Amino acid sequence: MNQQKTYNTVAELVETVIQAMEQDGITSVYIDQLSHTWKALDMYLSESGLIFTRENALTFLSEGYDITENKKFADLRSIDKRRKRAVFILIHCSEDKSIYRQKTYWPCAFHDAFESPFLCFIDERKKHDLALATINRDISTLNYFSKYLGISGATGLDAITPAVIQGFMKWLASQKNLPTLKSATASLRALLKYLNRSGYLPQDYSPAVLTVRCRKTIPSVYNADEIARMLESFDQSSAVAVRNYAMVLMAVRLGMRASDICSLEFQDIHWDRNTIEFITEKTGKATVLPLTADVGNAVIKYLKDVRPASKSPHVFLRMQAPYVRLNPAAMHNIVTRAFREAGIIVNSGRRHGPYALRASLATGMLEKNVPLPVIAETLSHSSTDTTKIYLKVDMPHLRRIALDVPPLNGVWMGGVRI
Repeated sequence: MNQQKTYNTVAELVETVIQAMEQDGITSVYIDQLSHTWKALDMYLSESGLIFTRENALTFLSEGYDITENKKFADLRSIDKRRKRAVFILIHCSEDKSIYRQKTYWPCAFHDAFESPFLCFIDERKKHDLALATINRDISTLNYFSKYLGISGATGLDAITPAVIQGFMKWLASQKNLPTLKSATASLRALLKYLNRSGYLPQDYSPAVLTVRCRKTIPSVYNADEIARMLESFDQSSAVAVRNYAMVLMAVRLGMRASDICSLEFQDIHWDRNTIEFITEKTGKATVLPLTADVGNAVIKYLKDVRPASKSPHVFLRMQAPYVRLNPAAMHNIVTRAFREAGIIVNSGRRHGPYALRASLATGMLEKNVPLPVIAETLSHSSTDTTKIYLKVDMPHLRRIALDVPPLNGVWMGGVRI
């Protein structure tokens, strides 16, 4: 067990944490959100005449917010997750641990009969440099699949048949929600292809995996006036605002994802042919976008006037040392703050990050009768099926095909036929 450091006050501990978080590129917005809990903890300890220890901090969570140790993190409300995270950051700092939870692979719980081929499949997926979340999704699916095969009495991979696969999907559907089930289908198809390719199964059973369709929500969009007001909110007398404006303008004009903007490198910008060419992080698709005049000018101003002197290949960097590239979460905060400073009302349920800017661009293109394939290419969608979701908010075209409400004849209302 790590030795706990001694801090005279909670404020001293908080100051140490904030310095570490700022050096790691954590945004001031997120630090401010955590500080509310830190202030409440400081007040609680002062009023109780206590010093900061792990035990006292956990008691504060329990008495102040009913956040007990036996409550699963996933079951907490969003605000309570933030409170617990804020307290544990202080605890870990005082114990000389990393203030961030180390992300790692989930444990594998495979039955002996399936352990070797399943682990080989996971190892192959890791070799493809897939995201940690993707590998953990695979592990979770295989854990459930192994459990189902055990319940079904299967003693080896030769027991896997299309009927067993569909039985597993129905069994999983009785326990999990649709998004989880849809994610499981991707992992299961990849597993079945691998088992056939490696000779464990006589044929590829992946077509037997049932298709799961989730109802997609209506995208949040902003009209041209709101977007213009949001862009005007950037005070470009500030170096940070110059950088932020260039990044947000890329999302507004080109529909680029936050992950692609943050990972953009100098080699991706081709000034000689006025294009931005890159491989999208989400889909792996090669994308070519026009470098419009306003975007180009904004990027040039950032590069010439305010970008820190750094050999980093990435275009957009933190403005304080260490000069590393920004993460997508930071850009989400940038867009959110811009909407707020522009005085644009963001109602509950209305998205207000970079995704909303992509949706607004797509909707604007639909209003100008731009074909779906062109929009899909602009947004780096893998197919036009993904782009069709924006048809739900294309009100001008929806009005043209609206049907008249038929008259009500022979219908009983309030006991009277009308």
